[in-house]
Amino acid sequence: MRFLLPTLLLACANPTAATTESHEAQARSRFTRGMEALQEGRVDVARRAFAKAAELAPEWGLAYLEWGLIEKSIDPHTAVARDCLEKAAKLSPDNARARYQLGLLYQQLARHNDAINELTAALALRPQMLDAQFRLATAHQDAGHLEAAIEGFREVLGDQRHHSGALAALAALFEKSGDLSEAERALVALAQKQPHLAYNHYRLAQFYERVGETKKARRAYSRANSLDPRPQRRMRELR
Repeated sequence: MRFLLPTLLLACANPTAATTESHEAQARSRFTRGMEALQEGRVDVARRAFAKAAELAPEWGLAYLEWGLIEKSIDPHTAVARDCLEKAAKLSPDNARARYQLGLLYQQLARHNDAINELTAALALRPQMLDAQFRLATAHQDAGHLEAAIEGFREVLGDQRHHSGALAALAALFEKSGDLSEAERALVALAQKQPHLAYNHYRLAQFYERVGETKKARRAYSRANSLDPRPQRRMRELR
């Protein structure tokens, strides 16, 4: 009883502060329970725990972030997913992960400019986030910002020379812009990076066929067919 006396006196002197401390302790407990449930694959339990943690500590951005990530994984188009992640980013503007995840959500919702803003903020906080670099370039591509997209994908390749997604995206962008030599360079690099993946050779063959390089198309189709002889990838009769 002697040890409880200071706490009791504090509670009597400032009941609001004591209640706040109690709610914060409960929120931490619920949050911990949610993380444990998530690791065990009990998503519904984790979802309820994070929601309760956010209710008990409405200024705690991390609780909203974890809750929002679950909601986004279930259905990114719900208001609760958007509200949670927006609140997480607002409460924790210096949290690169919160800004990044909100950027990804905006991408899924086709809110390209909002995605660009959030992903740019995430990269400013944590420049080494390679996937944020890639997603930012993709957001520029989706928004029709051709030059920014090309520059972004090149930056990704500067950090990871054989990034498959960046190579494929650059090939498409260069072909669209009429720079066929750069498009070919990207597709060849992709095929060389994954020489045993038939699809890369098939995609290269299709490119050669589109630009009228029949001999190169035959070789690429032949390579693709040797790796994966499924009917839809058999070499067509080229003239």
